[in-house]
Amino acid sequence: MTMTTPRATRPTTTGIQWTAVQSGLWVGKLNGEFAGMIEAHWGEGFSATTKLGRDLGTFDTVEAAQASFTA
Repeated sequence: MTMTTPRATRPTTTGIQWTAVQSGLWVGKLNGEFAGMIEAHWGEGFSATTKLGRDLGTFDTVEAAQASFTA
């Protein structure tokens, strides 16, 4: 198993802090709690899923996927 160091978090307008935990996978936290995740599907886009597993759709950019979350 290879351990990696998470990259710095980036806040968005929704207040969710996004961290790239591995290549193609971002985890969002809001007030320290899991808010959802974004997964890259190479050549298809970025799928966004809420903390309850609700699919928010597939987006052209990671920024668009992040914007699909509401605080």
